[in-house]
Amino acid sequence: MSGYVRKRGKKWYYCFDIGMADGSRKRIERVGGVTKKEAQDSLRKALTEYENGFIDSKSLTVGLYIIDWLENFVKENRKLATYYRYKGIVNKYLIPSLGSLKLNELRPIHIEKMLSDSKKTGIKSATVEFIYTVLNITLNRAKFQRIINWNPCESVERPRKEKFVANVLTVDEFYSILSLLNIAIYKDYVFSVALQIVLELGLRRGELCGLEWKNVDFESNTIKIINNINFTNGKTYMSTPKTLESKRILYISDGLKKILREYKLVQSKNKLFYGPRAIKNYYDSIEYDFILTWETGRKIHPMYYTNRFGKLLKESSIVKAIRFHDIRHTNATLLLSQGVDFKTIQSRLGHSNINTTLNIYSHVNLDMQKDAVNKLSSIINGDKMAAK
Repeated sequence: MSGYVRKRGKKWYYCFDIGMADGSRKRIERVGGVTKKEAQDSLRKALTEYENGFIDSKSLTVGLYIIDWLENFVKENRKLATYYRYKGIVNKYLIPSLGSLKLNELRPIHIEKMLSDSKKTGIKSATVEFIYTVLNITLNRAKFQRIINWNPCESVERPRKEKFVANVLTVDEFYSILSLLNIAIYKDYVFSVALQIVLELGLRRGELCGLEWKNVDFESNTIKIINNINFTNGKTYMSTPKTLESKRILYISDGLKKILREYKLVQSKNKLFYGPRAIKNYYDSIEYDFILTWETGRKIHPMYYTNRFGKLLKESSIVKAIRFHDIRHTNATLLLSQGVDFKTIQSRLGHSNINTTLNIYSHVNLDMQKDAVNKLSSIINGDKMAAK
């Protein structure tokens, strides 16, 4: 590919042909500088950029690019739950604020104004940070595709979200909730089994729903976490756990093994009772033998755990803002309080980065530090006493 330069008025322009488009021949012509040499240098740079993938994005808007990125990249290459999370941010914040701007004219000041306006609506700091994150990911993709040569988010300070402090239950509080269930009633019985599984294993809700009997090894006291049932956009679907590290094998106690064996016996009796009327569960034409089901064999919807736990909490005397997911946090907190190291807890929870574990449970870490300092102080003071 070649081009040429020419003088028009007081400035020099460069020009090069980019072939046929929409039935006619197209060319790019831009101001190259005030001298012929500057225009020749600009031409060489423009040709290099174009031949290496830069696209003339003069008419491409931020909105058009983001929608294309969302529908043709995120939807095809990311989990469906991620797609819908991004879509919510795109439709509610990015498109209304930035959508009409030309992609190559987007500047840090536009992004800063959008974030500032979002904060004024009273949304959580975590949401503001996520708005920035989604836009940054989008523009990094555009930069990778060589549609733009820089990402303006790089010149915008990332919003800071408030530090998350997990709400947890004490052991006594957990068992006070458990005592509200009448295990002679199946729906209470299966819910009590679910609560005890999450307390010991620290599973996410979707991981709990996706547990299958084939993943339990009673001989080695282990259970594999390989499924994740998501509830997104009004329906459930089968997926893999949240991150690569979330696929894991967990050791279970003899106590939980006993609970699972007893429950499996009850479930088997229900299958015999319902016979051909027993419901089988399928996702993408694959049958799943779920551990937690209703008496008929039907899978339990993820939202049931959230809603039922909320009702139980209201029946209890516990005055805390606790969610079903916080039983997972309770699991980690209990492990930490017993001196279990963060790396082991990271592995059991399925966090991809140990910093996630450290950040969430930093308040417990302070208690551990206090205990460590007390022990250190005891040694130091003890040595002083011995020296005297």
